[in-house]
Amino acid sequence: MLVIPDIGERVVSAEAGSPLDDIVRRPHLDTTSAIWIIDDWGAVFPTTIPRPAPDLQQVMRRIRQWTGWSARHLGDVLGTSHTTVLAIEEGRRVTQGHSGDLKRRVNDAYDIIERVFLLAGHDPQVTARLLTTQPLGRRSAAEELRRGEPVRAYLAAIDVLHPRPPGLLVADHPRQSGATAALHE
Repeated sequence: MLVIPDIGERVVSAEAGSPLDDIVRRPHLDTTSAIWIIDDWGAVFPTTIPRPAPDLQQVMRRIRQWTGWSARHLGDVLGTSHTTVLAIEEGRRVTQGHSGDLKRRVNDAYDIIERVFLLAGHDPQVTARLLTTQPLGRRSAAEELRRGEPVRAYLAAIDVLHPRPPGLLVADHPRQSGATAALHE
């Protein structure tokens, strides 16, 4: 397709590659009211109600509730002390200069642990096992959280829950050139 600014798109013929005579007009989108108008069609989208993020005190309590971890173990995973964990649970504020990026680390851990808790069927013992067990050839989810790698932590927990079978398509190292033959050979 050939885009013509402020006019629309000129459709190109699939056979000859030459432009067709008609110009396809871009649809008009009116989002000023509760009903969005797209050309002649009206679409009603529900209003979204933003949910406030849970405060740090609730986050710490939920993480400990979901995992059954002690304050010392949670502090070790978050890269802080157990006294800081207990202080936050008691409602004390976290200062940015003193704690560094503790809020970000806690929120990352909360997101991952909440997902693992759901995968574990709301069982704290299974959740703790999924987070602390080391999958084959990798670090555990708790170790990945400690290193600041929440995505790798989630993948590690999934690997513990559903281990990857060894085989041709599963490898720990990237493919080397010449490792496989081309499909046409």
